[in-house]
Amino acid sequence: MSLRRVGAFSWLIGLDSTPGRFLTGIDRWGHRFLTGEAVRVAKRLQEAAAANEILMGEATHKLVRHAVVVEASSPRAVKHGETFPAIIVLTVIARATGFQRRFDTPFVGRKRQLAMISTLFGDFVSNRTCHLLTVLGEAGVGKSRLVSEVAGNLAREMTVAHGRCLPYGDGITYWPLADIVREIFRAGGGDYGKRSGAAIAEVLAGVDKAKLIAERIAGLLGFGAGDPGTREETFWAVRRLFEVFARERPVVIVVEDLHWADPTFLDLIEHLVDFSDGFPIMIVATARPELLDTRPGWGGGTPNATTIALEPLSEAESRDMVLNLLHRLPLSPAVELLITRAVGGNPLFAEELVAMLVDEELLRRNEDCWVARADLSELPVPSTIIALLAARLEGLPSQERAILTAAAVEGAVFHRSAVDELAGPAPEALEDGLLSLVRRDLIRPEAPSFVGEETYRFRHDMIREAAYRSLPKNARADLHERFASWLEITAKERLREFEEVVGYHLEQAFQYRIALGPREARAASLAARACERLEAAGRRALVRSDLSAAISLLERVSRLLLADDPRRTALLAELSGALIESGRLDDAGRVLEEAGGLAGAAMDRRLAAHVRVQRQFLRLLHGEEGGLEKAAQAAAEVIPVFEDFGDDLGLCRARRLEAWLFFNGARGEAAAAAWERAAAPTRDGLGICTSTTRFSRGSPPRSGLGPPRPPKESVVARRCAPR
Repeated sequence: MSLRRVGAFSWLIGLDSTPGRFLTGIDRWGHRFLTGEAVRVAKRLQEAAAANEILMGEATHKLVRHAVVVEASSPRAVKHGETFPAIIVLTVIARATGFQRRFDTPFVGRKRQLAMISTLFGDFVSNRTCHLLTVLGEAGVGKSRLVSEVAGNLAREMTVAHGRCLPYGDGITYWPLADIVREIFRAGGGDYGKRSGAAIAEVLAGVDKAKLIAERIAGLLGFGAGDPGTREETFWAVRRLFEVFARERPVVIVVEDLHWADPTFLDLIEHLVDFSDGFPIMIVATARPELLDTRPGWGGGTPNATTIALEPLSEAESRDMVLNLLHRLPLSPAVELLITRAVGGNPLFAEELVAMLVDEELLRRNEDCWVARADLSELPVPSTIIALLAARLEGLPSQERAILTAAAVEGAVFHRSAVDELAGPAPEALEDGLLSLVRRDLIRPEAPSFVGEETYRFRHDMIREAAYRSLPKNARADLHERFASWLEITAKERLREFEEVVGYHLEQAFQYRIALGPREARAASLAARACERLEAAGRRALVRSDLSAAISLLERVSRLLLADDPRRTALLAELSGALIESGRLDDAGRVLEEAGGLAGAAMDRRLAAHVRVQRQFLRLLHGEEGGLEKAAQAAAEVIPVFEDFGDDLGLCRARRLEAWLFFNGARGEAAAAAWERAAAPTRDGLGICTSTTRFSRGSPPRSGLGPPRPPKESVVARRCAPR
């Protein structure tokens, strides 16, 4: 909220409907500036205010109506003939201090859903089948509570493991899988702390192809030297791992926030449901309805898939929940009805609204009842849940707010030492602050991700988002950069596993810095570090044929690099290949057009040759007239260039182009010979291209499928890739 004097006589108050949505900083001339929706509203109020008058916008009034005395006003005229709604502020009522209270309440409602889930659990165990249960609902409606209520009663009968999808999951496709595997291993008595393929193989002793499964899982999760393999091999290894554990006792896999999942992870779940047979595995996913926007057919047409849509609680159930939050002590019927209707059947709304009323002593507890301290006929309910949470967080002591905002930069799950690094309070203050936040039920202890680390989780991601939005952009930039450095040090032994997360935070720091001013040396350094991490994660995604993640990561890197950076040309050539393979031919054409222009401007023969090879594949897929002849000529001309530069990756691609041409020209022997050359040993004895599930060494690609699927590159090929 902003309160400023206008001239010598008028005052104004303005606030955006979502707190924190403004921008402040120093421009290139060294002048401090403030801009955003709050400033736009303030300007309109400034134009409308009369002498010695304090005006307030409607959004601000909704947030603070319990703390001010106001007078209605007709819409005020502003410039250009517009009118602007305004409220006259007469006086401000001193706000009460908060009252700490934690609410642990019984589960309310959802009897039909609980009965349905109980039946599903009984059926999947007796029928020994894999079943997918998706719980859909809006944020805060109680999806996680419903699943927790069910899963909490299964610990002794079944193995229950949890994973959560992250909102910035472009390159961390299998992030939820890491948590799931860890919990399954712990439940099965395995030592996941060793974090190696050998440790996984030890648990799988006696299982057919145990070593291969272990290598694929270790490589996939980034804590082993093993290769994650192709997409098909990855899916097979994950399925076999779950099936092995399901032989002993039923396995329940809970995946939260599936609407943020990468498409490849969604494909993995569908693979498990479609192909796992004879093993009692239940996959329980919670998601917002947005999931159906990206996957309209999710769970449809499959007999072993069920979707439950959670609607808001009924008014009677909401009233029951509010009473539980107030420990079943009576409240005046009028206030009880007011609160019940305000929460709109959303359990999170109810929890936070009641907590705020108690914290601010708008509701006071006597011996046998609750009493409203003031007239609550105009209940101070923010227009959105984020505003509600932000209003509550604003009332916290400054030290607790600092802890929450620093923690919010890391994410829904955060670590004590990271908060210590970012917020920097004295150890005693940090300990007291964390305990207080746990008592307030804003955060909860969580199983550690790192050995010896205290870990916490925000009770709801909306609490985290409200805390994060309260940070100005310059603070966000600084905290993201410092957190990336903390993670690089803390996870140095597991950096491959966290590389995309490090890259994400560096990317965020860079974007906030350039939003505040020109691209200077510090911002350029952030961009370079982010590129290094994100590109490495993107290339690993290419190796495992995770095209959607690879494309997203490489596109992000291309946006971070300056237009004339030579690394950008090589990156665009890689990106075009992934786009071609995924069928996005028009996008690939635009990328190649830009890459070709950059290579020509730099007069770089090697990069130009890479672009030319990809263009031939694209032209062949488009069926351009004379495409075979042009492609043959291009292959003949680029091979000597790659040989001159010792570019094994380029040679691999050129030979694949040759093989494709020969095979489509019905020259099977020549195609086989070209494919042999593409797979031939390099100078240090390793093959340029290793085999794939679809194309084995010595076998030409099948006609009619377009260019061969890019074979997975060997260590040599990756090392020799264009920089």
